Amino acid sequence: MMKKAAVLAASFVVTGLPVCAYAEQTFDSAAKPPEVWTPPLFDVQQWDWIQVDTGEWVKGRLKVLLDESVEIDSDHFDLISIDWEDVAYIRTGRVMSVLMEGGDIILGRLTTESGKLMIGGEPVEFEQVVGIASASPREFDLWTADVSVGLNFRSGNVEQKDLNTKVSLKRRTVKNSTRMSYTGNYSESSSEQIANNHSAEVTHDYRVSNRWFFRPVQAQYYRDPFQNRAAEWTLGFGGGYQIFDTPKLDWLVAAGPGYQRTEYVDVAPGEDRTIATPALLLSSFYDQELTDNIDILFEYQVTLTETKGGRAKHDFYTALDVDLTSRLDLRIAGSWKRIESPQPDSNGITPEKDDFTATLGLNLEI
Repeated sequence: MMKKAAVLAASFVVTGLPVCAYAEQTFDSAAKPPEVWTPPLFDVQQWDWIQVDTGEWVKGRLKVLLDESVEIDSDHFDLISIDWEDVAYIRTGRVMSVLMEGGDIILGRLTTESGKLMIGGEPVEFEQVVGIASASPREFDLWTADVSVGLNFRSGNVEQKDLNTKVSLKRRTVKNSTRMSYTGNYSESSSEQIANNHSAEVTHDYRVSNRWFFRPVQAQYYRDPFQNRAAEWTLGFGGGYQIFDTPKLDWLVAAGPGYQRTEYVDVAPGEDRTIATPALLLSSFYDQELTDNIDILFEYQVTLTETKGGRAKHDFYTALDVDLTSRLDLRIAGSWKRIESPQPDSNGITPEKDDFTATLGLNLEI
């Protein structure tokens, strides 16, 4: 009995030691103050960080600073907006280019201190900030692109092939914005072309204030043999107003004088095949993120000329994008082109004024 009691006592001591050790370790750990985490000072990927008033941190790419909020693009949460009253601290990992109201550009990392905006350690008045963009030395970081393709094949009683493409490029700095685009539509039925039109456009905008911009150049090329247009060049300049400029909504309008030169495929006897005329260019661009997965796009331009140049050429394009992945979208698109006064050919046949196109395809965001 004495031997059995000794064995039980030894077992109790051995099994109780880890519990006591664990209890002692837990007590000591709880007695220590919690560590205050801060982002690493050296970040290879140069992330931007925002700390909210609860102490939580958000990592991503700073997109825009607004009067009442700041927007940051997070890999996990996507684009989120945080009220200034909830922001405790901001630190950008990248050198930013900041355009001030007077036209000065300040380079530096953005931080906040006691509720004030700091650029490179120097305080600035937030109301004087016109725009913010990355000051990355890599040219690639300044560009974005969209490539949209739609295909349609039919066989049987009707052999038809349709190809619709649209490519958009945009280069943006804190002061300048350059847009380039190409649109092409080709259709073939029973080995006969029934549509073959192409247009390319480039615009360059220079921001002169928080909303107004100067457009020193706007150039467009257009070709559509079925509209009796072998080649058409339009060159102009002007100015515009940025109605909205946020990561979720981009809306601008522009206007200006220009010059249009049109070469017709075929004209009636006695008519000039090449027409040059002054022009007035009016345009609007609207791009909005409706939800986290759906975007909508509207582009419209009207070119007003003399009657011999077509009088008015309307070009409207709209697209609805539904996210399939982070880069690939399902695109439902439509376009409308109208020439108010088409040029008859040598047989007296006048092209239809309106052309409509509807497309279902894919859009790649780069």
